[in-house]
Amino acid sequence: MLSTVIAGRTVTHLDRGSFWRRFGRLEHESLEFKASANNLREVIPAMAMTVGGEIVLGVTDERRLAGCRLDQPTLDSIMRRAQDCGVEVSVEPLLVDGVPLTVVHVPRVTSRIVTTSDGRVLRRVGGDNRPLRGEQLLGLLRTHGSRRSHLTRRLVVALQRLA
Repeated sequence: MLSTVIAGRTVTHLDRGSFWRRFGRLEHESLEFKASANNLREVIPAMAMTVGGEIVLGVTDERRLAGCRLDQPTLDSIMRRAQDCGVEVSVEPLLVDGVPLTVVHVPRVTSRIVTTSDGRVLRRVGGDNRPLRGEQLLGLLRTHGSRRSHLTRRLVVALQRLA
């Protein structure tokens, strides 16, 4: 079997059955399907703040394999969105019965609070990216480890006053 490499990464070849067995058809806290790399601003930080996970690019909401090749514009878009929130993602090119897909692997981040580029804190709830507000945000800040900076401690105090 000839091994294919794209952007320095070996392409994983799967048939459709193997693809659906690996990922399943339901989005959840650690799986998101996207048709393209255009709308990753919320899902990367939300996954990082929950359990981490995988974003499969090239799959429509109807679960049709539309394709999303790991080319330069796709890689740049992924890395730009990851850099916006400071999350170190990795990518995996897939070829499913000839249809190119791209998997973005998002790690769980526990050492700090990950926000969207506009400052929102999101978590995955099922297949949705949901904002944390009020007591939820305060609880996250309280439990996010003893390595809080002075600025974070001041934020907790300010939020306690508002709650």
